[in-house]
Amino acid sequence: MTLGNLVIEIVKKLGVSHVFGVPGDYNLRFLDYIVESDGLAWVGNCNELNGSYAADGYARENGIGVLVTTCGVGELSAANGIAGSYAHNVSVLHIVGYPNSKLLESDAPVHHTLGNYRKNSFLTTFSAITGAQTILTATNYLEELQRVVLHMLLTKKPAYIGIPTDLIDMDISHTIEEILFYPQSHDAIIETLGNRILERFLRAKKPLFFLGANIARFGLRTLMTQILQKTDAKFGTTLMGKSIINETSVAEPNFLGIYAGDYSTEGMVGIVQSSDCIISIGTVETDLNSGGFSEDGIDFENVITVRPNSVKVGKTLYSGIDIEKLLLYIKEHAKPNTLADKTFTLPKESATLLPSLKGALNHKDFWTRINKNIIKEGDIVVAEAGSSLFGLVQQNLPTGIDFVSQILWASIGYTLPSAIGSAIASPHRRVLLFIGDGSFQLTAQETSLIAQHNLNITVFLINNNGYTIERAIHGATQPYNDIPRWHYLDLVKALGIKTTFSIKTFQELEHHYDAINQKGPKVVELFFDPLDFPPLLKQISDKLEAANRK
Repeated sequence: MTLGNLVIEIVKKLGVSHVFGVPGDYNLRFLDYIVESDGLAWVGNCNELNGSYAADGYARENGIGVLVTTCGVGELSAANGIAGSYAHNVSVLHIVGYPNSKLLESDAPVHHTLGNYRKNSFLTTFSAITGAQTILTATNYLEELQRVVLHMLLTKKPAYIGIPTDLIDMDISHTIEEILFYPQSHDAIIETLGNRILERFLRAKKPLFFLGANIARFGLRTLMTQILQKTDAKFGTTLMGKSIINETSVAEPNFLGIYAGDYSTEGMVGIVQSSDCIISIGTVETDLNSGGFSEDGIDFENVITVRPNSVKVGKTLYSGIDIEKLLLYIKEHAKPNTLADKTFTLPKESATLLPSLKGALNHKDFWTRINKNIIKEGDIVVAEAGSSLFGLVQQNLPTGIDFVSQILWASIGYTLPSAIGSAIASPHRRVLLFIGDGSFQLTAQETSLIAQHNLNITVFLINNNGYTIERAIHGATQPYNDIPRWHYLDLVKALGIKTTFSIKTFQELEHHYDAINQKGPKVVELFFDPLDFPPLLKQISDKLEAANRK
């Protein structure tokens, strides 16, 4: 076995079947191993940034994604995407091809370096945006591979492995069986802590589970769904946790809405403030996720916060807790709360027939119609952090969907390659991508990959001549928020997309519903006024501008 074989076996053992990236002379020999491996497919991206976004989208569906770049120019191009994965706890393994060991040790000023005789310049850069990093040597490879991969599995942070070119074909005596990926937990406090949480839940009159995105990042969606099934408890989510529970039998009767402080869905502020037991699991506190940190009126003595490595019950903090083991204990011993107030709920939205509309598209009416007529159970919905996100996030979306966005890192252009990664990871599901024209211009070339792989992705391209979210925050008519005018449908046809639609009015939208819902890659260009904003976006942007002025 060679070191290249070992790394490939690790990638396969992690459950990865597709590897994203861009070739460069320092990674070419490793790419041979990928191409020649049974069970692995190479997905070449238009650039490394797009590759990092695609690996992120793949990991959100699959659990882990893999990106391969060359050192220096390649890895730095991918750095923004890796940083987003770090912010959102998405497990992306970044494998970087390095010059051979002798050149590396001599700090020779070879190409793709800064020429400053410092071999670890880029490793230092990635120390801030990955959880663990290493450059393999002939003597440390076994321990370092185990350390870095294990750290990624435990923390869900991206990991970085640099491999010098001369080590790829190095003969080794170790095998994949010698690498321990999942350590045994010896947490003696799990039973005590689990019982304390269950006792508080069972004696509460208005118990509420409050769920966040880290439930998905740590692979706990099924386990959390089982807990909700056994307890028959009401639950809400954060903005980042939207559609985190997609099991119809659980979500339809017990999902109440999204709580995000001032940005909450209707009625949720009152629900959260009146609850006498909030069990918060996998939530992340950020400005957008918490309504600009506007979480007033909550008695935090009634809050139990479960995070990846700690649990806080009231004011008592327990560190070093294995969250999966804790939730397993809770699932095994959970039961419904017979004392719960049956009126502790919100009225369900009635299924009303939306009237036909005439005239130009507008955000106030558009998103409700998309939700009712386009989005279906089982879809993967990908929303760019702008008009699309804030138009969709308050919609009561169908159950059984995955909702993908990047609320915290909020890198524009992320969603197009991410949607590709999601589609490759889940080829039997439909992906609906909602993206603005400004964001699309950053990563548009990746549309060619949708056509090349015939992916079942429908791109809804919102054409409003610029950066709408920036216009809403500041400088609504300033030229810096304008973008070059592109002929988008001509472009995507040149990139291989055969089915396109141009829609300016609600009558045209209604006419095309059936055609849009057909299987296969397509782009739907939607025209909006540049100063038309989803109501929630305007509310958030006003608060952001005020915060920026402080």
